[in-house]
Amino acid sequence: MASNAFVGKLIASLVLSIVLYYFFWVFVLPFMLIEEDNIIHSFFLPLQYAFAIPAAFGVCFVGGLSVFTFYHIWDHVSFF
Repeated sequence: MASNAFVGKLIASLVLSIVLYYFFWVFVLPFMLIEEDNIIHSFFLPLQYAFAIPAAFGVCFVGGLSVFTFYHIWDHVSFF
């Protein structure tokens, strides 16, 4: 079984790699003066997904948080 320190480092590394990927995808790639058929563009999705994917995750997160909250407070809520 993995120790807590190892799991923490693994999660931190994963999150850092996702943040760096998104940073280069949104803030660096559009300003690079390279052709569209370059090998660098093959590592990234088209730019229109750069805001649709985080928005979808945000909607799912807020919706899940709302469902979780309503599930736990349902017994304490009276509408009438």
